[in-house]
Amino acid sequence: MESKEQPLSEAESLALIHKMIYSAKKQFEDNGFFYLLWGWLVFISCVSNYFLLEINYDKPWLAWMILMPAGGVISAVYGRWQGKKQVYKSYLDEVMMYVLGAFLFSLTFVLVFMQKLGLYTYPMVLVVYGMWLFISGGAMKFNPLIIGGVINWIIACIAVFVNFETQLILLAIAVLLGYIIPGYLLRAKFSRENKALTA
Repeated sequence: MESKEQPLSEAESLALIHKMIYSAKKQFEDNGFFYLLWGWLVFISCVSNYFLLEINYDKPWLAWMILMPAGGVISAVYGRWQGKKQVYKSYLDEVMMYVLGAFLFSLTFVLVFMQKLGLYTYPMVLVVYGMWLFISGGAMKFNPLIIGGVINWIIACIAVFVNFETQLILLAIAVLLGYIIPGYLLRAKFSRENKALTA
């Protein structure tokens, strides 16, 4: 005689719902990796570019040419690995894929036309960075990213009025405050929540 499956109790149902929400949140918050990866790559590239200009090196953009493609490869490998781990996609995941697509297109557009944009290139990059941080921070309800987005917009306004060398320093400050620090805060938050769940 086959035994009928017993319905879940109220406590078990709540625990299951909590676990499912946390699982979806965990998968999305793992993207903190990308904030740190790209934050550090852009920061190092900016600082390197600035100092190579200062010493009159003939290829001051060298760090960008090395680190950006490397970041692309690392992102692709990590993203593929994360995709295999993901059990299901939440509505938030799907929305953020569209936001990410808009961000990448906007950033690519600015970089492709940087010759025409000239001194306005980095201010435009900062506007695009701010958009991504503000929206992703709002979606995750994570204030440091939202604040980071606003900081990027403010720095973009300042960058319009300064020379290229100063723009490099401003961009480094923007990614430090908008990507790197919030990235570490996001990782710490996730670690705390993970410990609380497994405790």
